[in-house]
Amino acid sequence: MEKKELMWAISVSLSKPEAIQFAKSLDGSDRYYLLKISENPKARHIAKRERFIVVRYPHNGKTVPNGHAVFVCVNELQLVEENE
Repeated sequence: MEKKELMWAISVSLSKPEAIQFAKSLDGSDRYYLLKISENPKARHIAKRERFIVVRYPHNGKTVPNGHAVFVCVNELQLVEENE
């Protein structure tokens, strides 16, 4: 079985511009990646809102607050570039 890299992340239900702004507003000492969750054809979301994962790659071993922490398999998510 192939080993998958797990990182701490925050799940947000925001429009893409809001998700990008949220990621930028977090502690600047860590690196953050914005990832979009694959479309679920059965899911019905509020207009203009999508499911994103803000993945945190901490440089100093800090953790995301427990209330917002989820594990993410990074290679199973689609990377969203800011300039799309």
